[in-house]
Formats: sequence, C-alpha cells, structure tokens
Amino acid sequence: MGDQDPEFASNDAITASVELIMYAMQMAADRAKNPGPDIVTKLVQADIDGHKLSEDEFGFFVILLAVAGNETTRNSITQGMMAFTDFPDQWELYKRERPATTADEIVRWATPVTSFQRTALQDYELSGVRIQKGQRVVMFYRSANFDEEVFDDPFTFNILRSPNPHVGFGGTGAHYCIGANLARMTIDLMFNAIADAMPDLESTGKPERLRSGWLNGIKHWQVDYHSTASAKCPVAH
Repeated sequence: MGDQDPEFASNDAITASVELIMYAMQMAADRAKNPGPDIVTKLVQADIDGHKLSEDEFGFFVILLAVAGNETTRNSITQGMMAFTDFPDQWELYKRERPATTADEIVRWATPVTSFQRTALQDYELSGVRIQKGQRVVMFYRSANFDEEVFDDPFTFNILRSPNPHVGFGGTGAHYCIGANLARMTIDLMFNAIADAMPDLESTGKPERLRSGWLNGIKHWQVDYHSTASAKCPVAH
C-alpha cells in the first residue's frame, strides 16, 4: 500500500493491486451463483434500500478492507511496540497491569492514517476561513492527536491516558471507523501475546519508515527477544 515509496513503486505492485481486484470480482461472481456460509456471500447478498454491491464495487471494497482493516492496525501494532521500546517504563507497566486504556493510546501515538481529505457539502466558515461548497479540505489527524491544547504532555507515550479524545479512528460522525472496536481488540490481543511470550523484546536497529503522504507505516524494523519457557510464541518465523 506504499506506491509513493520507491521500494514498492513498481509495476509489480500495480499488477498485484489489479490482480487482487480481479480476484475479488471473480469471487463475488462465484458466490452470487454458488452462495455459501461465508462473509463474501453475506456481502454480495446484502441489500441496502434496494442496492447491492456490484462485482466492480466488491472488488474495490476488498482493496478498502486491505487498507482500512489491515494496514492501519498492522502499523499501529508496530508503532506501539516501537513506543514501548522508547518508553520502557510503559512496557513494564503494561506487563504488570495490562490497562484497558492501552489500545487507544497506541492508536493516538501511531495515528496510522496521518491525513485525509473531505469535500465540503455546503459553504462554511471555520476559524475565519471561508470554505466553499465543493472545495477539498485536508485534515491532519497526526497534528490533532498531538495538540497541546487538547492533551496533557502529548509527546509522552502514556498508556494510562484518560480521557483520550484522539482522532485516530477518524473523529466522529458518519466517517468514524466502523472497525474501531475490532482494531482495539486486535491490538489488545497482540500486545497481551507479546507480553506473555516475548516480554524482553528490544529494538536492535533503526526503523525504516514508509514514504507516504497519508499512511504512517514502518517497512522494516529489527528486534531481538527470548521466548519465555511457559509461553508459545504467537509469531510465525
């Protein structure tokens, strides 16, 4: 998902995206004829006010899921572990207490989608700036998540932070992330597993960041750890 990064900006990446869309479209066509007890069938058969997803729409919906449902959570987990290595006191605290506020602080700190655009549906004035209907407006989520007027000591990773009015899930309203609770659960499960199986995980190299105007991603990061004797490592390697 990093076609702005020289490492991934190749014809192979473009071809892979096209092949994924084509695969999804073929899968939708197959489930329309041969329905089964799976999520694809449910999506293909879903009828909202007389509208169903076409094969083309389903293909691009799968791309959306790959970004919104995978890339963001994956990058949040990596950024969260990096934060724990930078703030070892927080890692020790997490291993002892496993606070429920951890996932939201990780999402705030990571801000996996750094910016996004919206189209103004009507004329509007915001903080003295006139926005005309149809104009594009860019939102910088990362700036909002480190706003010193909103957060106490925003540049400190604090897993006990509460309240935590971050906009890592897109703020509020119609565009709020429908997978927010799934992301929280995934992050919680992953860090519980890491704390149990690899409690001494540490950074051994400088992270390589993804070049992207909207995704806060990590391409490569070298770490070292020793598995505990009583826990089975959840990571395939």
